[in-house]
Amino acid sequence: TRLCSGRAAFSSRATARGTETAAAANVPPSPAAKMADADVEGVRYKVVWSCLLLLEMVMDDVACAAHFQTLATNIVGKVCELLRLFNTRSTHLVLGAGAIHSAARLKSINAKHLAIVTQCIALMLAILPHIRAALMTQLPAKQHALLTDLDKIKTDYAEHSEKVLNKLVSIIGGIV
Repeated sequence: TRLCSGRAAFSSRATARGTETAAAANVPPSPAAKMADADVEGVRYKVVWSCLLLLEMVMDDVACAAHFQTLATNIVGKVCELLRLFNTRSTHLVLGAGAIHSAARLKSINAKHLAIVTQCIALMLAILPHIRAALMTQLPAKQHALLTDLDKIKTDYAEHSEKVLNKLVSIIGGIV
């Protein structure tokens, strides 16, 4: 994913090896390919397919705002809605133990799951300022107030990350 000067470019068809990814084919990946690396400003994150799909959807929205500036105000709301949904669902699935009762059928939420969700949240926290900047360039100056929702979302993600890290510390503390 690349953001610069309010223009977004996302290539989901090619990987480092030049093969088509599961996201591009719109099919969930095989169990062996559930984890992927994402690189933001030189920091590497291990993330799951759903996080990459979220990024792809947000980048598509940002690209749409860049090409159709009259839609930019609507797109800000849609991007905020997507980001809130991802945060809410990941909170429910991991901290609320919803993954145990979901289609994932996990027996328990362990340290590995908490570490993965921490990486996904950290990736989103790292990319949010770039998304905000890209959307800001597409909005007229008098509509920049719409971006305060992204600032609130960033705070929500930071709180979620703190809760997950506290849970991870309690699990590790119980082992030691």
